[in-house]
Amino acid sequence: MNQEFTCKLKGLPELLNLLEQLPTVSMQKTAAPILNVAKLNVPRGDAGNLEKSLKISTSLKASQKKGQTYDRTRVTVYVGSSAPHAHLIEFGTKDRTQKKTGRFTGRISPNPFLRNAWDSTKEIALKILARELRAQIYAAARRLRKRAEKGKLTTKQIEGLNR
Repeated sequence: MNQEFTCKLKGLPELLNLLEQLPTVSMQKTAAPILNVAKLNVPRGDAGNLEKSLKISTSLKASQKKGQTYDRTRVTVYVGSSAPHAHLIEFGTKDRTQKKTGRFTGRISPNPFLRNAWDSTKEIALKILARELRAQIYAAARRLRKRAEKGKLTTKQIEGLNR
């Protein structure tokens, strides 16, 4: 015996709108353990400039954006360094010589302090993200319910609830 039923999901557009506002704060909280471990692992020297340059950001420098396009359906938060030499320390270098003088300037062995920070904290970061998303979804639903109870929904919210 086949039975048909209809299911209406109300408030989805409003929820999606609120979720679009969520990522910045939640993703920054998610990235915090990665940043903390990177700061613990960063090589000391150069007056702590590399450690001071580590940060969480939602954008890249223009030179880092080459070939990337903006996608509203994705949220990206970066943990990295604004120091111009950070990549040399993270990935290391080959033997180098100055072009003008031919003077040998050495080689840097890789010290992947950022990669190691990600590897050691990614499970924690994903748990934090799940907790943050759950909390924000419930908070968004409560706010929408309170607005509905007070009769203060916008026309778009009412339209979304009636779909």
